[in-house]
Amino acid sequence: MSPRSTDKGKGGEVSLGGAFNQGLQVEVGPRAVVIKARDFTTGTWLKQLTVPLHTSA
Repeated sequence: MSPRSTDKGKGGEVSLGGAFNQGLQVEVGPRAVVIKARDFTTGTWLKQLTVPLHTSA
């Protein structure tokens, strides 16, 4: 997700240094959870993932 890490999805990420400020916003609704990655330094959204919730109702 970030150009500043060497994350290959297998753990063991290594920071490449430099100043950056990133975080996640999680929105929980009745039908889905939405996870958004944000770069606060540039004020941009990096990625969004929607996970549908299955209910027995």
